[in-house]
Amino acid sequence: MEQWRQDRLIDILDTLIDYRGKTPNKVDCGIPLITAKIVKNGRIDTPTEFLPTEDYNGWMVRGFPQVGDVVLTTEAPLGEVAQLTDEKIALAQRIVCLRGKEGVLDNTYLKYFFLSNIGQNRLKARETGTTVTGIKQSELKEILIDYPKIDTQKAIASVLSSLDAKIELNRRINDNLN
Repeated sequence: MEQWRQDRLIDILDTLIDYRGKTPNKVDCGIPLITAKIVKNGRIDTPTEFLPTEDYNGWMVRGFPQVGDVVLTTEAPLGEVAQLTDEKIALAQRIVCLRGKEGVLDNTYLKYFFLSNIGQNRLKARETGTTVTGIKQSELKEILIDYPKIDTQKAIASVLSSLDAKIELNRRINDNLN
């Protein structure tokens, strides 16, 4: 049986983008703003808030998200996770963007790790606060991630993605029947 590794998240990430402490100007149309409110159940709902197009380069000074990156809510609520399908988006507060090291950590696998009970429990074990709980970036970086070789990660992610696609198709069919 294949040996799995366990490493700190920060040691297997290429990129961690965090816009905590910054509040963007919001408009009715422009660059979609990914907020904690719209990251739910492994998906990103349709954005309802936007960053002015002319503000994009000035706002995104901490890094540009890419298709396939993982977004994770850091509070209110903690631990919602999804994967980006659009490249030109802006990140709001309470969201971090994660990108695994190429050849080491597959982003889709990372998404499913954080969707798992193990991933959720590791996030909750490092949360702070009473009324609104959240996780500090310094604590997030220290979360231990269990992972196999990259080919196995991709195989696991492929199976889970196929199942999610089937579930999503069934959900849409049910919505159309109602």
